[in-house]
Amino acid sequence: MLAPQTSPMSKSLVTAVRDWMRHRRLIRQCNAGLDACDNDEIARIAHDVGLSASELRHMAKRGPDAAKELLDRMAALHLDAHAVAENEPAAMRDMQRLCTNCIDKKRCQRDLVLTPNSPVWHHYCPNADTLEELRQEAANDR
Repeated sequence: MLAPQTSPMSKSLVTAVRDWMRHRRLIRQCNAGLDACDNDEIARIAHDVGLSASELRHMAKRGPDAAKELLDRMAALHLDAHAVAENEPAAMRDMQRLCTNCIDKKRCQRDLVLTPNSPVWHHYCPNADTLEELRQEAANDR
């Protein structure tokens, strides 16, 4: 007997559901980790990463991929996110915080897929100025 064949549509739906469930599980794990801490410990953790306790809680609620668009935009600009995080950790944290709280995420995602080299993102991205400065610095270092 032949195994039932699945259509590409059902495979993509299954993949999307699986990814969504994985993302939700990671968010629950982040929040459970913070819930296990008392307020003083949360304040210390937040201080260690350069955030307020409320910002840390807010970012944990958004999950580990909350600033994915920042990493994607940096890749499109040929910026090394790991190098920026190592050399300018405060700037990277600020960009991650802004990206996490951005209200134009859907637009950004669409633009990154359809027109990653278009300058239109400069008009809505809260990190546009910082990313342009980093790109100029990288160009000057070459």
